[in-house]
Amino acid sequence: MHYRKFPGNNFPEISCRLLNLSMVGPSGRDTEGDERRMTVEGIRPMPQEQHGPIASRLLLGKALQQLRDEAGMSGAEVAEQMGFGAAKLSKIERGQAPVSKADLHLFFQVLKVSEDVQPTLLELGAQSRRPRRNRTTTFEQELPGKNFEKYLGLEEIAIGIKDWHPYLIPGLLQTPEYARTLISANPLLLPDQVDHLVRLRMERQRTLHRETDPLRLWSIVEEYALRRVLGSKQIRDDQLRHLLKMGQKPNINIQVIPDSAGAHAGLDGAFAILDAGNHLPPVVYIDSRGMNTYVEAVSELATYKASYDQIQSAALSPVQSAEVITALLEGTR
Repeated sequence: MHYRKFPGNNFPEISCRLLNLSMVGPSGRDTEGDERRMTVEGIRPMPQEQHGPIASRLLLGKALQQLRDEAGMSGAEVAEQMGFGAAKLSKIERGQAPVSKADLHLFFQVLKVSEDVQPTLLELGAQSRRPRRNRTTTFEQELPGKNFEKYLGLEEIAIGIKDWHPYLIPGLLQTPEYARTLISANPLLLPDQVDHLVRLRMERQRTLHRETDPLRLWSIVEEYALRRVLGSKQIRDDQLRHLLKMGQKPNINIQVIPDSAGAHAGLDGAFAILDAGNHLPPVVYIDSRGMNTYVEAVSELATYKASYDQIQSAALSPVQSAEVITALLEGTR
């Protein structure tokens, strides 16, 4: 089976390569007696609108965690010197809480961060505290058990996503009409909430169309998802045409598992693997009614990656998948 390869590693630097850090003395050598300073390869200021507040919070938390590790300090030691509890530090490092400007300056003192790096971290801190735009303000958070906000931040940072769904077209590839029909099926949502969520879903798709280094998406769906009529046959057919168009983009691969495949490794449910390169560890996202689950343990990540490979082995190639979609449109399959 042959697959179209994605472009090489010419992806955008996220924030300023916050994970390529080293602690060196003023002389440029690792020295215990010298004051530590952080060096970041390729550091550059981040445009104010590059990331939303949730993505910025995740990146800043990871940077602070690595600074602490490089400084050889435990979480308890840093928290004590910062004057707050270890629980608060843990939330900051996991991107679950914003960092005030005053606290960020205190971090600089405790971790001895050099002045040339501080502006970038201050910019991340400012972005993490900005009022949320529509991109990260969603009624989905208000539904019982939902934690969709974290996913929005992860999706914004990601350089690549491997998505698998047995029943539906994934959100990043949905047309507005398909998305509206699907979202409207939730009886808990009012019309204005439906409008908001449709807009949010369309805004998320901008990552696929960036002029420079668009998000790489590899999406696998069951043939059943393509056959399924949501709303009307016209909506379904428009959605299939959209898939054909999107599948022609060099950063998008769409594969179909045919009805004839029978049992395979993906029948137990949908999931997505989000890859942020060197900037954040990969995360598996599982969407289910009432709860969004994030898998980050290394052993569990390996299991999901192996499962995705097995699902992919049951799928048709992108070219063959396009032929299936075309045949469904023409009514010859």
